[in-house]
Amino acid sequence: MLNHQFHGEADGRPPLVVLHGLLGSLDNWNTFARSQTGKRSVLAVDLRNHGGSPHVEGMSYRQMADDLLELLDALAIARFDLMGHSMGGKAAMTLALQQPDLIQRLLVVDIAPKTYPPRHQALLQAMLTMPLAELGSRKQADEWLAPTVKHPFERGFLLKNLGRNRAGRFYWQCNLPEIARHYLKISGFPASDVQCAAPALFIHGGQSDYVAETDRQLIRQHFPAAELAVIEAAGHLPHVQTPAEFITLVESFLD
Repeated sequence: MLNHQFHGEADGRPPLVVLHGLLGSLDNWNTFARSQTGKRSVLAVDLRNHGGSPHVEGMSYRQMADDLLELLDALAIARFDLMGHSMGGKAAMTLALQQPDLIQRLLVVDIAPKTYPPRHQALLQAMLTMPLAELGSRKQADEWLAPTVKHPFERGFLLKNLGRNRAGRFYWQCNLPEIARHYLKISGFPASDVQCAAPALFIHGGQSDYVAETDRQLIRQHFPAAELAVIEAAGHLPHVQTPAEFITLVESFLD
């Protein structure tokens, strides 16, 4: 079963289930989840092969959706709000199109329901070839990634995946080989001609190129009730880069 963490007390209302992006984890939502204390319960989830969730074969969005359904069934959650960022946004959209009656409201962060050109191969290769057994510090890991991942913020984000065992040796907590093996599938999106009529909010960063103006029509083909909002100062991680604006948008939609 997927690793997960509840924030806040169940109050009888559907919880907000939140999903991270590629090479992220449920910790990425901590700031947001804390902001919702006393307002709603938040269920943060590690998707397959990420964070503390099981290392398994496959990285298709239908598999991710099925994993979520299994978790929610085990937790006796029959109806819920659902929010996902990037890869997690695609998993959320897949589940919403697969089981629209379960979704009360949908929020998708900086991603569209389409196939993207591959853009992470060099990054994944740098992580896969990092000489973990020779590393003595996180600083050395950061230096290894620096030629490929220029921005310190992005390197810090990726290095959250780096764990250290009792012997002091570093290891990747995510299932990096399986993620890399199925990267083209992660870049894609399952073909579908169905719709989800639930209220939906698509948030994207004004400094990000993940959602283009031309994607608006595509979004509304699948989610006809979709509203679209832009946080101009944000890049691909609006919930991390501009948390106050992001929280305001989400709360305005949900409350």
